[in-house]
Amino acid sequence: MDYQQAIDFIHGLERFGSKPGLERIRALSQRLGNPQDRLKFIHIAGTNGKGSTAAFIASVASAAGFKTGLYTSPFIERFNERIKLNGEDISDEELVKYVARVKWVIDEMIAEGLEHPTEFEVITALAFLYYYEKNCDLVVLEVGMGGRFDATNIISAALVSVITKIEMDHMTILGDTLAKIAYEKAGIIPENGRVVTYPQEQSVLETIEAVCNNKKATLYRVDPAELTDVTLEKRKLSFIHPRLGVIETPIVGVHQVYNAAVALKTLEVLVEMGYRIPPEKVRLGFQNASWPGRFELLQTHPDFYIDGGHNPDGIRSFVETFKAIYPGRKATIIFGVMHDKEYETMVAELSAIASRFIAVTPVTPRALPAEKLAKVMAKYCQLVEISDTIKEAVEKSMQLSSADDIIASLGSLYYIGQVRS
Repeated sequence: MDYQQAIDFIHGLERFGSKPGLERIRALSQRLGNPQDRLKFIHIAGTNGKGSTAAFIASVASAAGFKTGLYTSPFIERFNERIKLNGEDISDEELVKYVARVKWVIDEMIAEGLEHPTEFEVITALAFLYYYEKNCDLVVLEVGMGGRFDATNIISAALVSVITKIEMDHMTILGDTLAKIAYEKAGIIPENGRVVTYPQEQSVLETIEAVCNNKKATLYRVDPAELTDVTLEKRKLSFIHPRLGVIETPIVGVHQVYNAAVALKTLEVLVEMGYRIPPEKVRLGFQNASWPGRFELLQTHPDFYIDGGHNPDGIRSFVETFKAIYPGRKATIIFGVMHDKEYETMVAELSAIASRFIAVTPVTPRALPAEKLAKVMAKYCQLVEISDTIKEAVEKSMQLSSADDIIASLGSLYYIGQVRS
């Protein structure tokens, strides 16, 4: 098997869909020796902010000398980004080796008449095996969707369970109210666990508290107000922490202050548990943290941003950050979206900072056609263009912009990965 065959095998698993339930991954992991049972996890669920919160925690843990795995999804440009060790992507050679081993076990399962695991289940089991054999001290593990029936939830008790901001998303699978969605996300909370939560809507907080009470888990609520003197620049976010002093990070965004506060509280809980994470390593970890595709400035003159905002809350965060850095300014907005998202709400939010819209169709079966998106854009903005390809949209935006203009391309992470390329 070579690298391309390994990637084709993984992506070919898409045909098995996304199915809730833990039976398939349990069967697969058991045949691999249950590597997850011999690892220590920080388990992160939520609607928005999971990735950057995970990136902050993993970067600090690495800086403090712990061998740290970071498991996230989706990727932006290369699949290997999903499985990191001390900030480095899994190598092509290692990926091929582990795919071949896992595929061999799956073939055995199928021969025995068992159901084929889904794409996410296979990748998760592969990551567990990789991190175990690399002797990781900690694995920062991001939930794929929901929590209760997510493939990552076969781990034995996490050191800390983290719940980031919960919003309306994946309603057909997770429920049509915030409380129902919160219940699914809170499914990662173990008996007698430690839980850190983002400041949530009241119904969400009540649901998380009820699950914590039921599981006799300790709940730590985050207070972002303790982070003061917040400064936002194009490539830097800084703030003062009452016990750690000035913290700077290249992960920029108004909402990133909240995600940083969640990460800092999680690290405090780890310190309480006996993990040695000195203040200077926390500062270094934040300084070294990287999370591409979130208010990421790719070039200047004109300033060109990409952002993975693909639900109303993510778009609001982008708009708020844009206004803070560019008060009174507007931008050319390139936007592509999936047909099952709340795209009119997102276009309405973006129109506050849009001088022009360029509609594109993302390369995926779930994409909303650019023509349909352009009709919605025309309700909110006079200048609307349609581009057949992402490349054409990027080139058009550059042609229409002068050196002091701003361009921003938003949408799913797969889509902005294509823009980034």
